[in-house]
Amino acid sequence: MLLWAFFFFFSSQGLTWGETAPGSDLVFLLAEGDRMYDTRDEAGHSDRAIELYKKVLEIDPKNEAALWKLSRSFRWQGDIASSSEEKLGRYKEGERWAKRAIEVNPQSIGGHLMLGIAYGRIGETQGVMKSLSLISPIKKEMNAVLERDPSNDVAHHVLGVLYRKVPGLMGGSIKKSIEALQEAVRLNPASTPSYLDLAKSYLEKGEKEKASAALEKLLSIDHPSDRVQSKMDRAEAEKLLAELQSP
Repeated sequence: MLLWAFFFFFSSQGLTWGETAPGSDLVFLLAEGDRMYDTRDEAGHSDRAIELYKKVLEIDPKNEAALWKLSRSFRWQGDIASSSEEKLGRYKEGERWAKRAIEVNPQSIGGHLMLGIAYGRIGETQGVMKSLSLISPIKKEMNAVLERDPSNDVAHHVLGVLYRKVPGLMGGSIKKSIEALQEAVRLNPASTPSYLDLAKSYLEKGEKEKASAALEKLLSIDHPSDRVQSKMDRAEAEKLLAELQSP
């Protein structure tokens, strides 16, 4: 796998860009869709989130928030799908909805972020060599986000993992990876994915003590940005920390 086990994330951080069009129905439907997404580990909730966001679009076809949140929901469903074929289908749906968000608003932060993440997921599913061709598009989308929102921790996180996983001849750099992930955790200290990937980048550099400190910080977070993502991150962090601490 080339890049993308992390992504994750990414974008599961409670984003709020491009929010609602006027009207109590839209406000309610978006809020209920968000509630379903935030509890997406419960049976049927991710499907329900998608249904609700699509209902928003029936009322307001150019609702930017509903568009990029649909992309986010399909990304999640791809992550938990059992077959590569199903994963790829879900990720391509995510790509389609993210592009629609950008068509509605070329400045869409959520749209650009989710499009870059979709590219990463698709690359992972298709295989390493095909993933390499997506490096430039992913960087382009993350840079588009940061041009509009320099404090976007998710974009910094995505770039941090990208720099770690990409070969040096293709623009990879463990130094840049660590810097980007340090910035991500500085901007959002409650982001468990950023601490987990920061630990992995420290390990890549051979800095085990710093990796352990990052993992311990992750495990100390009481109120993570994303409850669902944090459960998976904690399990991985506990396993990795035990390996580092074993004789």
